[in-house]
Amino acid sequence: MRVGLRALLCWALLCWPMAWPAFAGAWLRDTGTKFFSNGVTLRKSGGFLRPEYSFYGEFGISPYLTLGLDFNESQGPLGRQSGHALMFARFPIAHSWQNTNVVIELGLGGNHYQGKWDAMVKSTLSVGRGFSSRWGNGWINVDTSLEMRRPASKPAFKLDATIGLSEGMRFRPMLQIETTYIAGKPLIWSVIPSVMVDGLNNQTWVVGIERKTSGQSTLGIRFGLWRKF
Repeated sequence: MRVGLRALLCWALLCWPMAWPAFAGAWLRDTGTKFFSNGVTLRKSGGFLRPEYSFYGEFGISPYLTLGLDFNESQGPLGRQSGHALMFARFPIAHSWQNTNVVIELGLGGNHYQGKWDAMVKSTLSVGRGFSSRWGNGWINVDTSLEMRRPASKPAFKLDATIGLSEGMRFRPMLQIETTYIAGKPLIWSVIPSVMVDGLNNQTWVVGIERKTSGQSTLGIRFGLWRKF
């Protein structure tokens, strides 16, 4: 599984297939369509730049079902590697209710630390809404999730929010706020302001700066490419 994950991540980074919204959140994919995103974050920690790789895919199965894949791999201090591989299904609860979408997402997969894999489950409730502004159309999305990674005995509670412009300007802003709480541990949070630029063939380039606090404050730069088919 570890070898397969690394191979897939290498393929994703070479092909750079990374649409709107960034990670669909409360929106399902149209039937028969696909969305891929991949990226890398370079984070300064302990005097070194440490890479974090991500790959994400969604597949529109029906008007009421989107299936997806979520991979992540990062390198911490002293070469300590960690990551996860997750498959998920997204279902609508309230679709386009007063221009607001509500969906639930259920995920199952594995996580690893230093090469040792274990089970992982995740459930997410997402609320999203589109809006219009003088600068163009945009979206706002809020995700609340419960994540359990063995062998950890305590779940992680996450609350994330994203707001951005989907069209209207060539250089479009996006702001993401991510938080994680585990009982007995300090709150982990990240703030990521980004800029999106459309490319050819339904591609969107993303560049952002991430300020993250997880025991210590770190600064990273994110590069991503999104693509929809």
